Amino acid sequence: MSSLPLNAAPAKLCALYPHLKDSYWLSVNAGMVEQAQALGVELKTFEAGGYEHQATQIEQFQKCRDWGADAVLLGSVTYELPTLIRDAMVALPVLALVNQVEPDTVVSTIGVEWYAMGESVALYVNDHFTAPTRTLLMFGPKGQGGNQFLSQGLTDHLKPGLLAIEATLHGSNSVARQRQLLVEYLASHPAPDLIIAGAIPAEVAVNEIQARGLKTRVISTYLSHGVYRALLRNKIEMANSDRMRLQGRMAVDAALAHLKGETLPARLDPGIEVLKPPKALGRFEDSLSDPDFRPVYDVTVVPNR
Repeated sequence: MSSLPLNAAPAKLCALYPHLKDSYWLSVNAGMVEQAQALGVELKTFEAGGYEHQATQIEQFQKCRDWGADAVLLGSVTYELPTLIRDAMVALPVLALVNQVEPDTVVSTIGVEWYAMGESVALYVNDHFTAPTRTLLMFGPKGQGGNQFLSQGLTDHLKPGLLAIEATLHGSNSVARQRQLLVEYLASHPAPDLIIAGAIPAEVAVNEIQARGLKTRVISTYLSHGVYRALLRNKIEMANSDRMRLQGRMAVDAALAHLKGETLPARLDPGIEVLKPPKALGRFEDSLSDPDFRPVYDVTVVPNR
């Protein structure tokens, strides 16, 4: 695997996301795009449309190869990499982005350990809740993304007996699906004391709780624009930020460093920031995309004339 010569054409990076349905991945895209533009890198981005679309991501990986990408930044829809991607990595450098994949497969992983995200929530709950707190968990798609690692980190670090987990609801990361899950649950069960949820179900929970006049408390395992607004309004009491916009910038930097022949650590971790009212986000531009940002799928480099 050769590094880029000093006077080579602009590096060509290809990014694959599970989806762009929420502002988490939108913020990753924002950071990646701004860094590619700043450094004169060509960037092509694809999104699979959801964690259930592994075949789509495989096809998109092939499109990256056909385009002539120098490296792929992979937000994988699965922990175990498909054979086609594993085989292609012999000649095409792949860096994992946000979502963890099998060890010793990729050049490096950019992002926090989702186990640590779960641990962060557990430590907050240990300090702010008493037993037995009746709890509903809403982590999005089952066993996909970082959910299984986050759940394990939460379970491993909770005080024994503190939470009475009444149910765990799984479903695709869409507002409509998460609302359906919660509405159906509340129709046949008493309202829980606490909902611990990913960003999209946390946003849904805030609206449903307010509409019903419930006293249920909400914690979000990660950040989105809606979660940030709810934090400012004291509707969500704690959320993690893993600085996803910064992760996008870090991913571009890491790919370029590898192409120049530099050795990367196994993980490049931006760190977790714990957000809770009235504390505002320390560096908004490291976590969330600008409010008017829209997905950018192609960054091209205009040749000098």
